[in-house]
Amino acid sequence: MTETKNQKVLTGNILSFDFGERRVGVAIGNNITNNIHPLETIEASKKIDRYSKIESLLETWKPTQLIVGYPLNDDGSQSRMSSLAKKFGEKLKNKFNIPVHFVDERFSSFEAELRLKALEKNLKKRKHIIDQVAAMIILDSYFESDKNSDALSL
Repeated sequence: MTETKNQKVLTGNILSFDFGERRVGVAIGNNITNNIHPLETIEASKKIDRYSKIESLLETWKPTQLIVGYPLNDDGSQSRMSSLAKKFGEKLKNKFNIPVHFVDERFSSFEAELRLKALEKNLKKRKHIIDQVAAMIILDSYFESDKNSDALSL
């Protein structure tokens, strides 16, 4: 469903997730200052460990809302990863009772890789933070879409 202008705007910290089956990149931002920073890459083979780590981040940062990248195909159609990201977002909302918004993340990982190539020559270091940078790009897109009320929410 699309957000409406009548919804109360929640201000404060926002956690953003670049969902992947093996890794989840996390970034933090604040919608008052629009500052965004990389936070962590969660690499957990078991879902219970993944959600335990997320719970720890939520307790530490106390976000008012969560943003999940919604991966679409180049033509805008949904993919298998779209479905998995949607399930991930729904699980976050149901488990932690925090509003979740989805943002089209097409090309966010590609853009993150380009940014990191310019800054970091070491491939191993780039691979470690690429998901965090993608989460930053997703959150930046949310801040931009929020101005235009284009974000999708649960």
